[in-house]
Amino acid sequence: MDGLTHYTDKIDSLLGILKNGFAWVPNRRNLMPALVPHADFSQREPQQFGMISFTDWPPPAPLQHRQTFGDFGIIISREWALAEKPLRGFHPENVRPALRAQRVLYIDDGPLVEALRWLFTTAFERTFAADSYDVLSATNPMVNRAMAGLEDKMLWANLLTLYEYFEPGSHAFQREWRIVHPIPRFGYPPKAEIIKSVTTSEGWSKVTDSSSLRPPADAIVGFVCPSDQVQRLRSELPAHHSSKVILGV
Repeated sequence: MDGLTHYTDKIDSLLGILKNGFAWVPNRRNLMPALVPHADFSQREPQQFGMISFTDWPPPAPLQHRQTFGDFGIIISREWALAEKPLRGFHPENVRPALRAQRVLYIDDGPLVEALRWLFTTAFERTFAADSYDVLSATNPMVNRAMAGLEDKMLWANLLTLYEYFEPGSHAFQREWRIVHPIPRFGYPPKAEIIKSVTTSEGWSKVTDSSSLRPPADAIVGFVCPSDQVQRLRSELPAHHSSKVILGV
């Protein structure tokens, strides 16, 4: 089945996603210490504005992946994932439809990270004065690509675009694709709190509108779940999904 799959650990979370959409979740990559060693990004990481993650492992994904994220999966069409999509809550004239999945770049120690360190460090030192290193407000261009662009710091702005799709090499088994949120927003609750909240309807009320991405029904092409849960999932799926493929694990 040609698609990308988002995994979660509860059937209620899967059903909640079908009803309300994928919640944007902040994800710290923790790679800035390797790229700009002398700057402190421990309190605020660049471009941590929320993202939605998928894997391109043919479903069902290997056990290691499912042990990390869960055994319940929603398979979306690659066509929908790669197409440009509008951001909910914003008029297309103000925020152009640009949401699309991009393959993650896994960064290991070695020549690649050495080259990236030179590039990021050189750009950082040429762009920012030393006295601005610790002023990491949400609007600081050091951590905000949009502000960097507005201030004509285009080299740094483009490096932050790259950084949005970086991930430590130790996570390469995930084979991740991600859709990143384009609007600067640092006000997300912690990741664990978001994931916990979306298992209930009350929790979902906090992650709707501009805080979620809802695919059309025809973009969802199938599901993954534990073999002993297939019948239950089939019975609880909305009618327009009830005939779609469910792969047991």
